[in-house]
Amino acid sequence: LEDFKRHPHICTMSSTDPAGCFADGGGGGGDVAAFNEGEVQFHVIGDLLMDILATGMPRIPNWEEDAEAQSVQCQPGGSAFNTAVHLASLLGCSPSSRSSSSTSSAACSVTFHGCVGEDDFAESLRRRLETAGVRPCLARCPGLATGSCIVLSGGIPGHGGRAFVTCAGASAQLATEHLEELRVSLRRVPHRAHFHLGGFYGYSGSLRRALPAYLQMLRAEAEAAGVLLTVSVDSNAAEASQLEGLGELLELLDLFKGNVAEARLLSGCSSADEALSAIVRRGRGRCAAVATSGAEGARFCQGVAGLQGSVPACPVDILDCTGAGDACCAGLLAAWVALSFELSLALRVGCAAGAANCGSIGGCAVPVTMGAVRALLQDGGDLALLGLLPPLPP
Repeated sequence: LEDFKRHPHICTMSSTDPAGCFADGGGGGGDVAAFNEGEVQFHVIGDLLMDILATGMPRIPNWEEDAEAQSVQCQPGGSAFNTAVHLASLLGCSPSSRSSSSTSSAACSVTFHGCVGEDDFAESLRRRLETAGVRPCLARCPGLATGSCIVLSGGIPGHGGRAFVTCAGASAQLATEHLEELRVSLRRVPHRAHFHLGGFYGYSGSLRRALPAYLQMLRAEAEAAGVLLTVSVDSNAAEASQLEGLGELLELLDLFKGNVAEARLLSGCSSADEALSAIVRRGRGRCAAVATSGAEGARFCQGVAGLQGSVPACPVDILDCTGAGDACCAGLLAAWVALSFELSLALRVGCAAGAANCGSIGGCAVPVTMGAVRALLQDGGDLALLGLLPPLPP
């Protein structure tokens, strides 16, 4: 705990120091003012949890029963957390790759905003972000435990389902006042910034109610600062109640990403295409919509005209599908925002990233690289898209 308290870039909920979360700049190094001219700055907000993963389960036990698992591991996770780690890897933000990465023509950075408790899990999550090249901006919540989740995963032929037991803990305390660093950075970022709302399912009711006014304010401040700001959301919802408040945000967003079931729940439509069209209409043509469907790939809809299309999945041997959607989201954002790909091409990169994550256990234990994405696209014969991706460093 004493070691944890010595890290000033993990600030308390009551902290009023706008530079506190960036002092000592873990992973990527430097503070907000040190960003390079022309870079794309990503901010991911949402859940960070310590996952207890039981994988290779042929069945989930009933009450008073036991069930076998091939392995049980403890790993950092959370939907937003996973996306941030994968995004930093794909963009070449990790300390080991920063000097030689050529993922984009402009430098990129990834900052994560979330809430943790005062315990060993918080310190483990902070270290994992720094190792991945993500700047941690974590609010510490005294008296609360860092969030955790028990993940029960099949990951074997015929038993690919999952189940979760979540204790959100401090993660559920996230509020707009914890995002002051984002506003500070917008006044200093040169040209482009992207704000990603990850793991919307876990947002508190108060945060959901505050987000429309907050996003309006954020867009106004970005415009005044001459910053091109784009905003996305990944819902990760299992039931309709976890999507409450998202409909009111759509016209303030540039991209909705979810799976087919979530798109249907949000729109009230029965088919995937109708659901995506309804989401785009509700976003008044500004918000593009993407819905993934596992082995069936993904669908998208965009623009006032409601242009629709689909992207196939990349065949892969599945070891564990935990975090596949989060990795897909990271690949989509890396290509759509940092590389300025059109949505259909960016979604193909996203599907490849999601498939690549299925080859390892856990949400982000082995961050997806652009090399892994290129390998899957090459295996699938997608040579045209390969030619558009930046070359790997020597």
